[in-house]
Amino acid sequence: MHIDYLSIENLRNIRSAELSPSRCLNILVGKNGAGKTTLLESIYLLARARSFRQQTRARLVNQDAQRLNLFARIETSDKTRHQIGLQQSANRIEIRKDGENLRKRSILAKTLPLTIITPNIQRVLEEDPENRRRLLNWGMFHVEHEYGDLANRYRKTLLQRNKALRGSTEQLKVWDRQIAELGTEIHQRMIGYTKLWNDTICEISETLQLDKPIKLELKTGWRDELTLYEAMEKNLERDKERGFTSCGPHRSDIKIMHNGIPAKNNFSRGEAKIAAVVMILSQTLMTKMNSGESPVMLVDDLHSELDAESYEMVLTLIANQKLQSFVTTLSLDSSLEISGAEESIVFHVEHGCVKGTNLC
Repeated sequence: MHIDYLSIENLRNIRSAELSPSRCLNILVGKNGAGKTTLLESIYLLARARSFRQQTRARLVNQDAQRLNLFARIETSDKTRHQIGLQQSANRIEIRKDGENLRKRSILAKTLPLTIITPNIQRVLEEDPENRRRLLNWGMFHVEHEYGDLANRYRKTLLQRNKALRGSTEQLKVWDRQIAELGTEIHQRMIGYTKLWNDTICEISETLQLDKPIKLELKTGWRDELTLYEAMEKNLERDKERGFTSCGPHRSDIKIMHNGIPAKNNFSRGEAKIAAVVMILSQTLMTKMNSGESPVMLVDDLHSELDAESYEMVLTLIANQKLQSFVTTLSLDSSLEISGAEESIVFHVEHGCVKGTNLC
């Protein structure tokens, strides 16, 4: 999977840009505020129909324009081509794939799978479980067959149970049985996926010769000694008081450990960032192995929290995977010596203008 053409109009400070990226490493170099992250954002918008920067739709559009337009041509591993277009204004978004309007974002996610490494990605080790669950669900969506449908059925049933918590006990029993069945199936798939995730993390850690390799532990969203149905029965009165279901796979977590101790307790910020990058890169490779398609990888400000040696080590690893990746940097010097540079393109970004050159 790779993007062979990208067009951007009126996205933040980029008024107009056209790119023909490398199938492998693309280095976006420029000063802070030049538009490097905005370029990554354009690709993310085409894949997810939302911004990873969590800004409002109105702020995405250039201040001198009424709407933004994004367009990409994509080629899959079997040479199938797709076209994705997105037009967005202050209060409306329209998405098209191969000339047809799309309503489901899941179709976009399947058409253009991508992973992203943000400047503060180490927070996945440090903060609440929501981001770790999001990573887990993203990976399973792209690796586990029919997981998307299973997860949607679970979410809808969970909403019905939460509504029923204010109603009759008999109605609750119906939803309890469905939640228990769907939730147990999801949990079993989580166990299998976490094992595969750990195996891939181990391989990458050995390649990097990491001093502090990590291991993931799946934390069940209910007490281990109970079935999910038993846990819901036990928590029924508390759930009624609170108005929501307090146990199930939607409450699961991934514990990130090193030598049996939570990594967040003894990792520096740089070590935590490397661990988070390894987690995300391993998911990317798992998706490639299981689906046959390589997700596009976006990497924003990899330098942050890393010394020069660690930066070069991680960037070389990414380049060697032969994934299409887009990496922002302030300075090109530290990116010139990496393995695989001969297949790379450098895009110089300045005041929203983008110019590309082959990296020799």
